[in-house]
Amino acid sequence: MKISNTTPNYINQAYTGQLGNAANQNLKSQKPADEKTDSINFSDQTKTLQKIDKAMETEPADRKKYVADIKQKVDTDQYNINAEAVAEKIVGSFMNQFG
Repeated sequence: MKISNTTPNYINQAYTGQLGNAANQNLKSQKPADEKTDSINFSDQTKTLQKIDKAMETEPADRKKYVADIKQKVDTDQYNINAEAVAEKIVGSFMNQFG
């Protein structure tokens, strides 16, 4: 079997784009006038998460006052932590997480 370096001309034209351009022009002329466009539709859950994310970007108005009050109480050693309430919340979160 003999392999030669000569390739048919139409193969070379396809790789250089000469034949491809003519084919593309024919396809463009055959496209319908009411061609559909791409679109993205988000699920309801995704839309809800986007709303939550946007809401979290804005800080509640009374949050700064609440934080300032806690800082003042900590600085003056008047901030008391209810260890029992903290423990109940920790246990409750583990129970919710692990069933």
